Amino acid sequence: MHLPPKKTARSGFTVIELMFLVSIVGVLAGIAGPAISRIVRHSRTNRAALVITADLQNAFAVAARQRQPIQIVADSGSKSYQFIDRKTGTVLKVRSFYGDVSEYHLSKLVFTPATIDVFPSGVSSLPLTVDLGNGDYSRRITASTAGFIRLVPR
Repeated sequence: MHLPPKKTARSGFTVIELMFLVSIVGVLAGIAGPAISRIVRHSRTNRAALVITADLQNAFAVAARQRQPIQIVADSGSKSYQFIDRKTGTVLKVRSFYGDVSEYHLSKLVFTPATIDVFPSGVSSLPLTVDLGNGDYSRRITASTAGFIRLVPR
């Protein structure tokens, strides 16, 4: 009696199938990577803009609540700013947007002018413009001398 040869069940993938799969995944990653990077840059910049807007509003509120002038001092080099009690020199708040200490990793943070005073009456010494950005995406925040803080739409 003659038996036909046994057919073995094939399990796994061939090297050619794996190379084809890896090349498809590579092409998809190459297409999606820049888009995801752009989305992350925009998200970080928009979140940082919201934080700065809230901090500026808070500076006006703290000056009124404490009935003491507050000084806002920015440093473009370290991409940070601080709120200082003008009378005592006490640092009330420090915020940094660069490097390992920040989740925002901004490439640009410029306050114009770099120093302003906020008085208890709700008025500042000068109007303020804050330009911030990450890569090719940027936002602008303005603060009038009357304390009106505005995130300028893009």
